[in-house]
Amino acid sequence: MRITATVLSLLCSVICSWADDTLRAEIRVTYNYHKIFVRGEDGVVESDTPMTLLANTHNSKFYNSHSEYLDSLKSTPSGRAKWNEISRVAAHQFLETRNMENLAPTTYPSYLYLFKSADRQTLTLYDNAGLNEYGVYTEPLFEMEWEICDSTRSILGYECILAQTSYHGRDWQAWFTPDIPLPDGPWKLGGLPGLILEATESDSHHSFTATGFVKSDEEMHPVYLKDRYDRMSRKDMLRSLRAYRDNGNAMIKASTNLDFGSQPTPALDLTKYDFMETDYHE
Repeated sequence: MRITATVLSLLCSVICSWADDTLRAEIRVTYNYHKIFVRGEDGVVESDTPMTLLANTHNSKFYNSHSEYLDSLKSTPSGRAKWNEISRVAAHQFLETRNMENLAPTTYPSYLYLFKSADRQTLTLYDNAGLNEYGVYTEPLFEMEWEICDSTRSILGYECILAQTSYHGRDWQAWFTPDIPLPDGPWKLGGLPGLILEATESDSHHSFTATGFVKSDEEMHPVYLKDRYDRMSRKDMLRSLRAYRDNGNAMIKASTNLDFGSQPTPALDLTKYDFMETDYHE
């Protein structure tokens, strides 16, 4: 494996950065999160969501930058005024064209914020838990047990090694590179002797692929709007979200009197399309 001057410089700057109490990244990794799921009367659809990992040897943050921008707007009076104007313009354009793309500036590609702490050996996850519900929980860091395999391949110019694990109901394969010696990766995945650049679960309904890697000293901002999150258990949070996904249109209609169409056809086996963690059914 190659150890580059960039990596050596990275390790040195990580150590030096802790003279500052502000949590700052040393690397920024962008990933594409590819998902296959069921969306109302559209049936089975696929989506791609850009996600960002900011990380150093002590902490990391995994999130969608556009979602964070919207939350940051809503967190201050001046930002809320700007948010209201953005929403007004988007709604006006949508009503004129009926093109859902006009609502993009106001939509959340992902509600997920995930913070990992190597010092405390914990991860804290914030996410949507249903209609106007948001949850947060903390659990041990890197509970998965990895088996490192012999296969290798190149991703973004880095030589990667295959590893596999079973975690919370799914089997995962991940490609990590010892050339970037941070035991982190997308979502909850990590604990390997190198950064995970690609990961796919066995049904191929969920996958992460690194699209870029750079050095960065960006600040890892805490999650905005913390007061809206209720402390929940992981499984209860997933059960709540499942109920919303299965009955969301009815819930929205009852709450707002707006009808967004029918639920998926009963002939469609919804159990085949589930979240990244499936053990909440137990």
